[in-house]
Amino acid sequence: MRPAPITMSQTTVKLQTEQQALRQLDIAAFLMDAALGTVSLALPLWALHLSASSSQLGLLGSAMRLPNMLLALAFGRLSDTLGRKVPAITSCLLLTIIYAITPMAGNVVTLALVAALIGASVALFWPSIQAWVGDLRPSSSLGVSTSSFNAAWSAGSMMGNLLAGALFQAHIGLPFWSSSLLVLFIAAFLSRTPTAAPVRHQEDAPVVDQAHPGHDSFLRAAWIGNFSVYCTFGIIMNLFPELGHAEFHLSPFAIGCLIMLLGLARTITFWYLGKWIVWPYQTRFIFRSLPAAALGLILIALAPTPWLLVPGFVILGIVLAFSFNNSLFYSLSSPENVGANTGRHETMAVGGIMTGSLLGGILAEAFGLRAPYLVAALFISLVSLRQRQLLKGL
Repeated sequence: MRPAPITMSQTTVKLQTEQQALRQLDIAAFLMDAALGTVSLALPLWALHLSASSSQLGLLGSAMRLPNMLLALAFGRLSDTLGRKVPAITSCLLLTIIYAITPMAGNVVTLALVAALIGASVALFWPSIQAWVGDLRPSSSLGVSTSSFNAAWSAGSMMGNLLAGALFQAHIGLPFWSSSLLVLFIAAFLSRTPTAAPVRHQEDAPVVDQAHPGHDSFLRAAWIGNFSVYCTFGIIMNLFPELGHAEFHLSPFAIGCLIMLLGLARTITFWYLGKWIVWPYQTRFIFRSLPAAALGLILIALAPTPWLLVPGFVILGIVLAFSFNNSLFYSLSSPENVGANTGRHETMAVGGIMTGSLLGGILAEAFGLRAPYLVAALFISLVSLRQRQLLKGL
């Protein structure tokens, strides 16, 4: 009769260790995106300081995302082989150096090269850390774990966007130097975070994922939806600072506050999705998300005053959260090759940001600063139709 308490004790300790590790990963995600959110907004502000054009701003955003998009899948697979900790910590150490030297860039071309190095280094981090969450969730709900993790990084990004404007106004180098110190701290923090075996047996997969016959269709629909929505995020992050300055006469701090509002809506939605977990495999939520995003984009494109930008940013923040959560949830549902799946998920999100940055810059240069938002609304509407085709009958 004595072995049972021992087994129960071991199970309890294992569960407590997993829960503690998940909390630590949430903290690491918050801090990483606080740094990345600061730098992502500070880069176009720095480029405007260097008299960059709209097309150059778009190229700058693409320069940061292209290496990330190309390398995320390979680095995700690498984490399946090497484990999650080594790539994540290596990323932090590289970013410590790169962020510190970014203020030395004296022209837009040099700044674009630095942005490319940032993108390549970030590609080491997110697939590994997302798969790390997947490794630790057999004893807990996947929907709750992913939503908590997503809320953490989204809150960090929101704070970073807000800090970027304030720090940039104080001194143009402060956003980069503070971010450098922050990612160095993350490396030390992750070195003490427990890991789990990256490959799990089939019985560890959630029952809903095994039972639902349309999983692959939902996964593909989630990936393309996430790509299209993050095209709009690329437009906002790289081109809205110019729109806000040129047409609405907003200060860097005010621009940061507006973008923070998008992050706030995204963070609250992530949190809510973790509490209300009936959304997996429900087509009605997917079918409504992209049309809502198109509406938000139209509001931004047609807004005559800054106050009418607010509902557009809120709507887009909500849809960004839902689309990203969907994509990550279905990517982590497989019991094996989690790193490869999260690499594909990250590739779609970052590819969307890069595409939006590049094509948005070209459209803004040729047709005006509001044109990218209207074209993005049309593109998202077409993707919504494709989602309906993929999920027809489910």
